[in-house]
Amino acid sequence: MRFGTGQSAAFAGRALHSYLDFVQRTTRFKPAIPGARPWERSHEPFIALTWHGQQMLSLAALDGAAQVAILTSLHFDGAVVASAVERAGFRVIRGSGTQSRPKIKAKRAIPAFFEMREALREGTSLVLTADVPKIARVAGKGAVQLARATGRPIYLFAAVTSARVDLDNWDRASIALPFGRGCVLWSEPLYVRRAADEREMGLIALEIASQLDELHATAHRLLERRR
Repeated sequence: MRFGTGQSAAFAGRALHSYLDFVQRTTRFKPAIPGARPWERSHEPFIALTWHGQQMLSLAALDGAAQVAILTSLHFDGAVVASAVERAGFRVIRGSGTQSRPKIKAKRAIPAFFEMREALREGTSLVLTADVPKIARVAGKGAVQLARATGRPIYLFAAVTSARVDLDNWDRASIALPFGRGCVLWSEPLYVRRAADEREMGLIALEIASQLDELHATAHRLLERRR
C-alpha cells in the first residue's frame, strides 16, 4: 500500500502522539509550583515560548490549559507535529518565520502572524519556539511583535526530563524518553509596550534568550538534586 504525503504525515502524527502520551504518563514530574502556570494566574490568553529542540514535553507543560494553538511549519515534520497536536486537542496554525525575504510567502509567515494575532484577540493562547529560524538559542522578534500588537503577555517555559538523548544537531535537540524524572518551570509574565521601537524589542528578545537559558539550566539542576 502506498501512502501520499498527507496520509504519511497523519500516520506519523498518530505514532508521535502515542509516544508523547506514553512519555508524559511514565515521567515523574516534580510538582508544579502552585499558581505559577499562566492559566492559573489569570484568564487572559498568553504567548508561551520555549527553545526549538526542547519542545517535546510541551504538551505536558500545557496540561490543564484550554484554548491553545501551536504554530507548526509547512514542512513534512511540521505536518507530523500538527497531526499529533490536533490529536492532543489543541489547535494548529501553520507557518513559520524566516530571515530571507524571498521565502516569506512560501513559509506563510505574514498570514500566520495575522492568524496568531487574531487568535490572541479572540482568547486563544499560543505556543511558539523562540529561536531565530535555523539559529539555535537566539530569540527572534516575532513573539515580541505579537505581544506588542495584542498587549498579551509572554511566558517562557522549560519542560525537561532526566531520561533523554541530547543530539549534536543545529538546535541541540533533546529526545525525551519514558520513565524519567521531569520538571516544568514557567517564567513571570513579560509585557511589551505598544510604543516599543525596534531597539526596545531587540533588548526584549535578548532578555527572552537569557531567561530561557536560565529556566532550562534551573530545571536541569532541580532534576539533578532529585537523584
